Amino acid sequence: MKPVPPKKPPVKPVQKKQAGNTPQMKMPAKLELPLARKWMIIMGLILFTFVIYGNSIWNSYSGDDAIITTQNHFVQEGAKGIGQIFAKGFLYGFNQRNDQSYRPITLTFMAVEKQMFGESPLVHHFFNVFWYAITAVFLFLTLLKVFRKYNYIVPLLITVLFIAHPIHTEVVANIKSRDEILSFLFCIIAVYCSMKYYIYDEAPTYVVLSWVFFFLSILSKETVLTYAFVIPMVYYYFTDFKPWKLIVIGMPFVGVVLLYMIIRLKVLTFFTFDEQMIVINNSLMAAHNWPDRLATTIFILGKYIYLLFVPYSLTWDYSYNQIPVVSLLSPQALISIAVYAGLIVYAIMGLKKKDPISFGIFYFIITMSVVSNLFIKIGSTMGERFLYTSSLGFCIAIAFIIVRLLKIQTDAPRPKVTSLYIVAGVILVPYSIRTITRNPDWKNNFALFSSAANISTNSARAHQAIAFTYTDSALKVTNANDRTALFNKAIPEYYAALKILPDYSEALYNLGWNYYSMGDLTKNNASPYFDSAKVSFEKCIKADPVYINAYNNLGVIYFNRKDYGNAIFTFEKGLQANPNNAGMYENLGAAFYNLNRFDSCIYYYQKALLIDPGLNAARENMSKAQNALLAGQKH
Repeated sequence: MKPVPPKKPPVKPVQKKQAGNTPQMKMPAKLELPLARKWMIIMGLILFTFVIYGNSIWNSYSGDDAIITTQNHFVQEGAKGIGQIFAKGFLYGFNQRNDQSYRPITLTFMAVEKQMFGESPLVHHFFNVFWYAITAVFLFLTLLKVFRKYNYIVPLLITVLFIAHPIHTEVVANIKSRDEILSFLFCIIAVYCSMKYYIYDEAPTYVVLSWVFFFLSILSKETVLTYAFVIPMVYYYFTDFKPWKLIVIGMPFVGVVLLYMIIRLKVLTFFTFDEQMIVINNSLMAAHNWPDRLATTIFILGKYIYLLFVPYSLTWDYSYNQIPVVSLLSPQALISIAVYAGLIVYAIMGLKKKDPISFGIFYFIITMSVVSNLFIKIGSTMGERFLYTSSLGFCIAIAFIIVRLLKIQTDAPRPKVTSLYIVAGVILVPYSIRTITRNPDWKNNFALFSSAANISTNSARAHQAIAFTYTDSALKVTNANDRTALFNKAIPEYYAALKILPDYSEALYNLGWNYYSMGDLTKNNASPYFDSAKVSFEKCIKADPVYINAYNNLGVIYFNRKDYGNAIFTFEKGLQANPNNAGMYENLGAAFYNLNRFDSCIYYYQKALLIDPGLNAARENMSKAQNALLAGQKH
């Protein structure tokens, strides 16, 4: 998709209106941006975007990229999978769970890329940067319309602040965050089309397109539904429309939100999470009472503002216990409360005067509300990606603070902006450098998780993630010494995670798997590594009694040591947690075979094959058991 410059509004008599429209509010001719300069700026924005994010294109897959790429079977089907993408929840193609969210547009873009270009992280990363560049273009064009009474230098300053801000690296450099890019882009285009109709009196097609693009934005990621309130707010602050007019403008967008909710309710089996919120996903669950939970939430909201001003120590992970629970009387909570109280008071005071800084503050608060954990608990403690859409409010407020402090005549056709260039450079140069140097953190899992472990030193998940990367890497190398070295690097990271969260079942299981794999290298079932693995699996089961793989691996340790009684006991306990696990039935069959209890062996092999007919080894072993049983009966 290539940006198309907006048509020059036709000059019409003021008294001529379209049905239901107000008189035109056309930009004064002296401030209108010449077409040639507009195109120069557009091309410059695209070039600037690729300069600061170009090095992210060469990154591989990392983090949760797999859920919308290599491990999403709907996306892997390309165009053929699009029907199922619209018929199921966002994660169904990855984990067959039809809950949590409905974002078919994002997955459709990924499926089309897979269909056209094959499976390549380079392609997906390129399109992340490409759509971010298109966002820069439409953001500038839309801000030209919103701030039409100001010199174009104001919309341009806001745009470059937004594009360069390092807080966006998680969104642009992470393939999974295509949902953030598309949802915000479509929202901006919705505002652009709406203003083409209501402000510039162009064809009614534009107002219909504004509803369509808003619908596409929600189908990309539902958190932008707050734009149903943001768009009327734009008209309140930057037009003289009457309240009834704002209601007329806003109601169709509210209708789009309701339509999305109806579709989502119809498609998803569960409207939200089909599982209990746990502390590793959202550390607010560690709070013992609601005042502490509220205080910690407010503290996190204050941390978001800090990162907008000081985007230096950025990290992929803010989970437990990187942000500890605090009380309402803690300095962290009190400072955050004071900051937000001051912002809200200023915003309310600027409401009547229609101050752009007031607009920026309200925009930030409204768009952050759905991911703030204040009203609805989400599956994450904190994330830099949650600032993506909301950071526009910060950029608007900062831009107007700068031009006011520098006393720039923003209503003049050619204001003196030398001082503005200097201040902008002081901000944008370090922003751009930080963005460029941050992009390689998303090169691969090792780069991403090691950077997180170095910054999020108190995060159990960050240590567990880098530990598992070592374990996984070890299993892929053939040299025994290299493999052992990687296994040994993983162990202290697992223990660092468990020191923070002792009942972290995933870390306990993976630590057990790490020890088990080390035991395999010794070719000795009596190896002490298997004893360490056994302890970890037992702790995992105690922490999470339905962790089926821990039962299975613990049972296998007993089985390999010919302790068939404990192996059978463990496998049966596992089946109580998950009665439909074919592998567990197969292992039980093998254990009973070794005890010469062929009738029980055959029974469990049959159960395994009923669940998974493709278990050829189980079929062959069952045949051996049947023959052995017949031979025994003959004797």
